[in-house]
Amino acid sequence: MPSSATEYSATAWTHFRRPCNAGEFPAGTAGVLSGEAGARQHGRAVAFQLQVTAGGRVADCRYRVYGCPATIALCSLTSEALKGRPLAAATAFSVVALAEQLGLPAAKRSAALTVEDAIRSAAGRYNSSG
Repeated sequence: MPSSATEYSATAWTHFRRPCNAGEFPAGTAGVLSGEAGARQHGRAVAFQLQVTAGGRVADCRYRVYGCPATIALCSLTSEALKGRPLAAATAFSVVALAEQLGLPAAKRSAALTVEDAIRSAAGRYNSSG
């Protein structure tokens, strides 16, 4: 069954229309970890960047996203929610719970899994980056 615009909360629409932190950090920015998930040919792709301090906290986030309004809104909201958190908490952050709080339709909650995968992919590079 197709979803309609009325299936999204006002918060989701706000973050879809005016996404926060979209884009990329300039090349060479210190402490940036990058991860990706999904694929455009499957309708959803997310690339997340976490800028991590020497103390292991997320100082800032950026993302590139291809997908539906739910995916875009979740990237925006998640990028705001992760700032200031320890990297371990960012890795454990539940975008699925965020999707449920927003009241996203069940068919759109899978977008949260793609966002989570991109964040975990980026955070997983912390140990390997030294």
